Amino acid sequence: MKKNLFTHLSVLAVLIVFVSACSSKKAEYTNVIPSDASQVVALNLKSMADKAGMKDKENKEALQKLTDAMKSGMNAATFQQVEAVLKDPSNSGVDVDAPMYIFSAPTFPYTTLVAKVMNEDNLLKLLEVMEKEQLSTHVTEADGYSFTKLTNQALLAFTPTTLMVVNYNGNTQLEKAKADITTLLKQTAENSITSQAAFKKMQKQGGDISMIVSPTSMLGTYAKQMNYGISKDIDLKDLMVMGSLSFEKGKIEMKVENYTENAELKALLEKQMKTTRPIENTFLKYFPQSTLALFSIGVNGEEFYNALQENEQFRDNFSIAKAAEVKDLFSTFQNDITFGLINVTMSNNPSFLAYASVKNSEPLKAIYEKKGELGLKRGEDIVKLNENEYVYKSRSINIFFGIRDKQMYATNDELLFKNVGKAADPSAKDANYASGMKGKRMAFAINAEAVLDLPVIKMLVEFGGHQAATYYSLLDNISYLEAVGDSDKSTITLQLKDKNVNALKQIVDFAKGFAGM
Repeated sequence: MKKNLFTHLSVLAVLIVFVSACSSKKAEYTNVIPSDASQVVALNLKSMADKAGMKDKENKEALQKLTDAMKSGMNAATFQQVEAVLKDPSNSGVDVDAPMYIFSAPTFPYTTLVAKVMNEDNLLKLLEVMEKEQLSTHVTEADGYSFTKLTNQALLAFTPTTLMVVNYNGNTQLEKAKADITTLLKQTAENSITSQAAFKKMQKQGGDISMIVSPTSMLGTYAKQMNYGISKDIDLKDLMVMGSLSFEKGKIEMKVENYTENAELKALLEKQMKTTRPIENTFLKYFPQSTLALFSIGVNGEEFYNALQENEQFRDNFSIAKAAEVKDLFSTFQNDITFGLINVTMSNNPSFLAYASVKNSEPLKAIYEKKGELGLKRGEDIVKLNENEYVYKSRSINIFFGIRDKQMYATNDELLFKNVGKAADPSAKDANYASGMKGKRMAFAINAEAVLDLPVIKMLVEFGGHQAATYYSLLDNISYLEAVGDSDKSTITLQLKDKNVNALKQIVDFAKGFAGM
């Protein structure tokens, strides 16, 4: 008896190990994403649902109203299935707790959504309901998967572990996509994106929405032209940009950084970092607090010029004869350069103000003395006002510029010119975004409150009707937008006025109010 019991237990143990081993060999749904994917976005739906307050009492009541409204247009069986999914999205058969991915790749050039299947039976039930409501076609078997067409341009394919929604264009692409799906579903981790270091790092970033993007996939041949100091021998395909977006209390924050395993690119990025310096906020006191948009960068002029010399296009545009003059011009700039958009009206050019720290005034003198070589057109001229003070004149605009106490300035507003070097009261240094700029190497801010307070904006809203009023009401929740960069990492923040409620919940509440829910 004991022997038989021992034998039965041994067989059971072997079966458990065997079943466990088989389960562990189930294909991971992310394995379908190609290794050459140039754009991948991960969506954490569970996190976003929690932050949107979907479990809050008022949202449950709104969902119940939506459910009741749908009941009259459906038969009992269909409504029962839809109601089950609305109350618990996991009844759709899709694992809503697992990230969903959207990708595109050179080898699979269709925008595609990938999700994890948790229960194939529930998924089939949902698809049956969709077919009855004429939202999809009948489920058909293909080579290694099942599929249904959602629209004339969207194909839903699935296996017991993986769901794909593939966007295609025309029957030719459809047939090609169906064949390529079979190939993707057979991919192992080793030949999919899951083996890529960049993808693994993206998964660890957290955030509600994460992404990796190849600049070359979006900009093509322009990618290299937009990056100074890049040798033609360096392949930008090895560079990825990683992003992580989070909805937090009172703000939406996105963190961005460059990622590469290419040693040459790493060295180049480090070299480019030397062209900038930490921002000291030297000039913010000269800009009014109501400045609409403000850009600031800390510059190392000599290193910036040296980096430009690495760019073939730059060398082609400036001959050896002009190299010394160009170098002197760049080398003059040190530390902060700050530019601000001050005002916008219907009658005049937008007014701006700019300041920069410089070593000396020689470049400005050279510009004035050689103005004949600048190719000025009829009606254009550069006039000397005082020592180190000039004005560029044209039929449409006057730009005052000069140097005072090793501070270069430029503005097209005569009143601002008369107050050059005088602190504004109140000034931009007291703005909410100012503290986030100091110490960074590059910063940009849009003062949403100041923009919406412009008379020209209020006039447009007044005559823009209901739609304009709705947009104004939405934007009126924003305090400012700020982007700051430090070395190869940047942070973009959309700061809302209400700092106590999660930004996503604020968006959902606004949408509910707009929809009358």
